[in-house]
Amino acid sequence: MWRKQEDYKPVSPQSELVAHPVPEPPKPVPVVSPAPPAATGGVISKAISIKGEVTGNEDLLVDGEVNGKITIAEGKVTVGPSGRVAADIEAAEIVVRGHFKGALRGRERVVIGQTGQVNGNVVTRRIVIEEGALFSGQVDVMRAEEARPTRSTLFAARSEPASPVAVHAKDANS
Repeated sequence: MWRKQEDYKPVSPQSELVAHPVPEPPKPVPVVSPAPPAATGGVISKAISIKGEVTGNEDLLVDGEVNGKITIAEGKVTVGPSGRVAADIEAAEIVVRGHFKGALRGRERVVIGQTGQVNGNVVTRRIVIEEGALFSGQVDVMRAEEARPTRSTLFAARSEPASPVAVHAKDANS
């Protein structure tokens, strides 16, 4: 009960500190993006030239030459930067980044990219003409109800088939 108290020993502040390991910040987890989906649809490459009618239900990329008619019921038609098309095109979506002459009927939208050159009429619900694109023709914007395709009205305004056009590169100095 009556114990002698031990002498008070002052404690230095350093001895009170307890070393705790500092947690490392979490390392970023590498994000593995899923592999891009395999290309679906068809490709008309630079070395291919088609005269006639092209039809299908999948997306189509034209980097070659097509003269005639292209009808893609549910997909998108893209005229690539190397593409040269003299045809009538009907598709849900049409993107032109190359040379095109004829009639475009995009049920949802038509895009003329900055490298695109279009000479012809466009019928669509929505249109985008990027800066730098060349366009000569008329645009008819339709309502959603009018966007449904009908074979009897498809390209009714054109009585003659599209004819090939000579395309010449413009000199940047002119």
